[in-house]
Amino acid sequence: MKEERLYPYSPGHRDVETSIEAAEAIKEGVETIRNKVFNVILNKGNFGATADEVAELLNFSPFTVRPRVTELFKLDKIERKDKRKNLSMKSAYVYVVSKTYVNNQYTTKGI
Repeated sequence: MKEERLYPYSPGHRDVETSIEAAEAIKEGVETIRNKVFNVILNKGNFGATADEVAELLNFSPFTVRPRVTELFKLDKIERKDKRKNLSMKSAYVYVVSKTYVNNQYTTKGI
């Protein structure tokens, strides 16, 4: 199996029928959603955003956004900066674009 087809490049599941079905259902649009999530975090700059804040800004369900945030984190495109309270008053990680991602952009562009 090609690496691009494995998690976090492709939606993950827990080897349970309903989980597999959910991963398959979102597979076609996952890259678009992941890019939208990344762009929100990128645009939030050093302030960053929690997964729930991203969901609210995109008008998506947190259940759609949270896995995309985890994928971006595992792909080293974003990193955890801090924690702050979300709407349910629970502590949530704040994500910003990772230093690795920024450095890779400079290296790729030869800057």
